[in-house]
Amino acid sequence: MCSCPYRGGRVFLDSTRTGGATVVAAYSPRIRPGVPVSFPLAWDQLDQVTPQDFTLNTAPRLLEERASWQDLMPAPQVLSPILIDEGQEIPVARVQAMHEGKRRARGRRS
Repeated sequence: MCSCPYRGGRVFLDSTRTGGATVVAAYSPRIRPGVPVSFPLAWDQLDQVTPQDFTLNTAPRLLEERASWQDLMPAPQVLSPILIDEGQEIPVARVQAMHEGKRRARGRRS
């Protein structure tokens, strides 16, 4: 059970991230124009920034101006083995088919 107040006691498991999606580590540069950097933020900061605010050139200065993002993280949590087993049972092909159906429906609407 998640004790994070912003998740209402729930844990979000994104099964669509398996089988081909990537996860980017904090402060990793992205291969995009302007070389944006993956930059951890608090939820209340999202309305005040854009991805272009965090680049290879700006990130070092921004890091000097604030406390470590690790200080903002909640305490580590232990997931129930039952929850982990249930998450591993989600068939990836079924999830991929669901998203393909949604993609096709969006294409028909536009």
